[in-house]
Amino acid sequence: MTEPAFTETELALRWNVSAATLQRWRSDGVGPPYIKLSKAIRYPVDEIVAYEQASRQGMPADAALPPLIADPPVVEPPAPAASESKRYYLNEAFALIAQYGSLAAAEAALTEAHDETQG
Repeated sequence: MTEPAFTETELALRWNVSAATLQRWRSDGVGPPYIKLSKAIRYPVDEIVAYEQASRQGMPADAALPPLIADPPVVEPPAPAASESKRYYLNEAFALIAQYGSLAAAEAALTEAHDETQG
């Protein structure tokens, strides 16, 4: 039976770093020990845990580490985009400001007039 190991991508996701960062660390001799078989890079789970334990700062030594196999992150749907304000040519903007006092007041009056004609 083989020991569980993370791929480069899995470890990059766990630590929220890029795969390129892990590659640079390997070339600099930094980071957890890894296994290289041909082109495949694997990080043994026990080496990851040992590296995390040795690197922990600002927490008690007996504090629990995050689970190695975590639930996938919950991705919230993007918030609906705010409606883009209308764009005006400069001469239109000056005319509306002169008539209504501000572009906001002009847009409110024009929207109200449009709603009245529709309803």
